[in-house]
Amino acid sequence: MAEQKGATVWFTGLSGSGKTTINNALIARLRKDYDIKLEVLDGDIVRTNLTKGLTFSKEDRDTNVRRIGFVANLLTRNGVLVLVAAISPFLAIRDVVR
Repeated sequence: MAEQKGATVWFTGLSGSGKTTINNALIARLRKDYDIKLEVLDGDIVRTNLTKGLTFSKEDRDTNVRRIGFVANLLTRNGVLVLVAAISPFLAIRDVVR
């Protein structure tokens, strides 16, 4: 098997718009059909663990997205397919993370 190249797919949208639902369906399909390294960074789970204590101010939302991006980048550099589901409301910070 060839070495897997990493990538990050980032689902963004309003709360309740289906990011996690779509992400979960994609994960199930990928795990069923392919033998790949795969990680999921869900905004709700990240806020409970990695970014606990942040508020929903613009500054803290940007910090949250920046931290998710940092972890996604580490995983991607190591050949992991990363699926992110996070609200990520501000274009400017999404561009920074991209």
